[in-house]
Amino acid sequence: MVTRRANRARKNGIPCRAIVQLSAAAVLFALPGTALGQKTDTLTVRTGAKLVGDIKGLSRGQVNFLTDEMGTVQVRWPKVVTVHTDKIFEIELEDGRVLFGSLVPGGQDSVLIRADSLTLAVPTQTVVTLERIKSSFWAGLDGNLNVGLNFTQQNAKTDVNINGSVHYAARKTAEKGALGSIATGFNLTKLTYNFTFSRQDETDDIRRAQSGLSHLNQLASRWFWTVLLTGETNSQLSLDYRVSVGGGGGRFLVQSNKLDVAVWLGPAYSWEGFTGESSDSSFPFMVASDLTYFTWGALSTTISSNLNVMPILDDWGRWRINFNATASREVLKNLYLNLSVTEVFDSRPTSADANKNDFSFTTSIGWTF
Repeated sequence: MVTRRANRARKNGIPCRAIVQLSAAAVLFALPGTALGQKTDTLTVRTGAKLVGDIKGLSRGQVNFLTDEMGTVQVRWPKVVTVHTDKIFEIELEDGRVLFGSLVPGGQDSVLIRADSLTLAVPTQTVVTLERIKSSFWAGLDGNLNVGLNFTQQNAKTDVNINGSVHYAARKTAEKGALGSIATGFNLTKLTYNFTFSRQDETDDIRRAQSGLSHLNQLASRWFWTVLLTGETNSQLSLDYRVSVGGGGGRFLVQSNKLDVAVWLGPAYSWEGFTGESSDSSFPFMVASDLTYFTWGALSTTISSNLNVMPILDDWGRWRINFNATASREVLKNLYLNLSVTEVFDSRPTSADANKNDFSFTTSIGWTF
């Protein structure tokens, strides 16, 4: 066939070498499973079945797995017995260690992590996350945007809520250790914003807004330090503004495929102004906890909460509490229905006319990217 095409090519003035190269390229594109776009990762599940495709990552107990037949599917990690991939991943274990390497089957319900020339055997279910090495800054960005609108006809009440966050995660430079290439932790920078507006007949409008910029640096064995800058305003509490800067240290008590729990504490400094009052400053001491629980199914559910208790060191007897809890239910891919409750409490606000607490309940539709 090539000879006949070559003869025809000579008549048309086309070099024979070009015909051979084009024919070879056509064969490569026609054959499935060649080196071009080949999917060679393998997941072995408890039924004994083997899935062949491309591992995109593991997070919150689910593997995103790209197949030729079904596209990208989610496989529950507890159903996976072992893994085989030659690609290099960031591999986070339950004990807080982060390794760079590939995975191959080990013994019963275990995998071998190949890091450089060394190999580490671990139970499969102790692997918490798998993340492909990111080649650019934009690949490390994640975020969400939530919008909610509630209207009650009986009292002509309207609530509007807009909130979202953007965060960037990057691993520290890998270091050589007893287990090969080991990342001593990661850096997480996060920007958040939350705005709520409420209007009701015969009452004053209520405006609430919070924004924050934080940076978390995870160390070995789940320990971390963090710094943050926050700003807020709340007409329900007669709070014109509050700007706080602080930091501290803490530890992830639990990091698993179902649950993350972290606690931390540290000092802060706040500037605040209440309606009709002069500006003031305070020294709160933050004692905080963060909890995230995830479940799987045809549609995933995430429950998260944050509690921050702050005794005021220079105004003994005064203390503040910020609490938030959110339940998110996936309704479509990357689209979520959110239910949130928030409680803000100040035992002794500097303005005598200010309320001590503000409770809010919001529903919203959210999109993750």
